[in-house]
Amino acid sequence: MGDHVIEYQAVMTDSHKRIAIDNGTDDIVSGLPRNLIDNILERMPVRDAARTSILSRNWRYIWSSLPHLVLDKRFFADIIRNNPLYAYTFVSIISNILLLHSGPILKFSLYIPNIHCDWDLHVTQWLLFLSRNGIKELILDNRNVKSYKLPSYVFSCPELAHLKLRNCVFKPPEVFGGFRNLISLHFEKMAFSANIFGALVPSVPLLETLNFSGCTGIEHFNIHSPKLKTFFAADSRDVKSISFQSTPNLTMISIVLGKKAENPGQGSTINLNKFLDNLPRILKICFDGFFLKLLAAGPVPWVLSIPFNQLKHLVFTKIRFDNLDQMSCVLCLLRSSPNLKKLRMTASAVRDNAVEPDPSYLEAPGFMYQMLNQLRTVKITSITGLRAELLFIKCILTCSPFLETMHVQYHQIVDAHEGFRISTELMRFRRASPRAEIIYVKS
Repeated sequence: MGDHVIEYQAVMTDSHKRIAIDNGTDDIVSGLPRNLIDNILERMPVRDAARTSILSRNWRYIWSSLPHLVLDKRFFADIIRNNPLYAYTFVSIISNILLLHSGPILKFSLYIPNIHCDWDLHVTQWLLFLSRNGIKELILDNRNVKSYKLPSYVFSCPELAHLKLRNCVFKPPEVFGGFRNLISLHFEKMAFSANIFGALVPSVPLLETLNFSGCTGIEHFNIHSPKLKTFFAADSRDVKSISFQSTPNLTMISIVLGKKAENPGQGSTINLNKFLDNLPRILKICFDGFFLKLLAAGPVPWVLSIPFNQLKHLVFTKIRFDNLDQMSCVLCLLRSSPNLKKLRMTASAVRDNAVEPDPSYLEAPGFMYQMLNQLRTVKITSITGLRAELLFIKCILTCSPFLETMHVQYHQIVDAHEGFRISTELMRFRRASPRAEIIYVKS
């Protein structure tokens, strides 16, 4: 057994000789309220928290009753340093920590490394223990090549409020009462079976944050969650439709699907008006080019039937300024956001042999419908000097009477000559705001 596990177990079994404090008075830290001491120890690595048990008799068992246990990547790295038996050591230390722990464990964060070990056996035993100890926040960061299948008793933790999973198999039992106290739900690189998502969200009535990243098996997001405030979906390549039916409190949406905008899946279509119709309190929207392509598969109105009066921040990533479908959605959202304050856009690379469509619609009189009177800052990055890019920037400068900063970055593939041409064009554009500053740099 390596030096690290011996050291951990020595601390946990109280075999170290304790330091006596014989100055006749208690030390200042020991006199602090218990909740404050817990707060301090929770911010320390578990190893350092365990070491406090040798300070004095008063500190002997404090660390072993901490309600938060964070056994993350840093914890693992500390164990394997100079230790060839790190798989056995890692498992042994975690088992001993849980064995010696007293009181409830409200938060448990576990890093599962990509090393050979029977993780299904060990993690399942640990989760069984946690399910009986009032767990409220569970984080499983599985970096192993093999997905971990969640045991059924994880789905019956009545107090669970925060759940964050990576590379796990999520399959609730047939009789699933739902996570009635769950507030935040984060999934990363998860594989879902068909129709599982539709049954999950309605069973989480208090859900405020829903986060998906790199997940597969979900084609249709149908969100019915009255408490939901934040929705984030990234790199979810199977998605064909998303709808928000009962989400009156949603304030932030980020949908970055990460799929080539030129190739939406068959049957992929989302009605722009219907999709954005039930978001009265939305403050920030972030869409990528592929999702805009899905939105444009249906009819794109000139302006939304219900304006976004609360919307303050718009973000568009991987945008093709020369793509009429994507830009139609962008312009529709701009026209429908009278109180917009921040706009950020990242251009997508264009093939060298691509023929740029005619962008003259960006110069049509009144095409913006109204002035952007509240817009203060704009950042547009990775442009290559397309006429559509420059005309869009010209339009924003013309329609923003109180603009303060226009930050433009050109792509690194742009040579010095072309970069100079772009800067010359930018400086010639008329600005509706006398205070507008144009900052032009290379990415």
